[in-house]
Amino acid sequence: MSHNPVKTLMDEHEFIASAETIVRKLKNLCESDPEAYREALDKLLDFFVRYSDGFHHHKEEEVLFPQMRDHPGFMLGDILQELEEHHDAFREFVQDIRAAAGSGEFKGAQDLLEKYMEQLLDHIAIENDELFIMAENLFSSDELERMYFLFEDVDAELGRAQKEQLVSGLKELENSIPG
Repeated sequence: MSHNPVKTLMDEHEFIASAETIVRKLKNLCESDPEAYREALDKLLDFFVRYSDGFHHHKEEEVLFPQMRDHPGFMLGDILQELEEHHDAFREFVQDIRAAAGSGEFKGAQDLLEKYMEQLLDHIAIENDELFIMAENLFSSDELERMYFLFEDVDAELGRAQKEQLVSGLKELENSIPG
């Protein structure tokens, strides 16, 4: 199938997971240059809010999860509730990291950021290894293709150019941090 929504989500996961390199680099910057740390941290958190939550989680929460819940062959609604709770926890994590950094607690912000990234990677693994396999088995080719185009609509609505800027911005951020 050329229009696979699961591939779209997995590709986004791969890109989101690539931020782990930045998180590791920020650990060194946290102590050596607090002002540069704060600036880089703000950019990284903006990426998580606008790309991970804005584009990616939006597709899951507004398209994939409801269609799975509504499918007569789907019986594991608890996993969807758990994943939505993860999304809410990630939003709170970002607020807590911003609050710590805003009060000059850069070590605390970094510790929270590392926990956030660890939990985000665990979340991605659950979706990749369990949920997405369920989705591919649950939906017909036609249903998957329709979902793919709904994902395309989300990207168009939120702004493809903005999404591309977030992608290039994350790559630039990674390259700008020493280490």
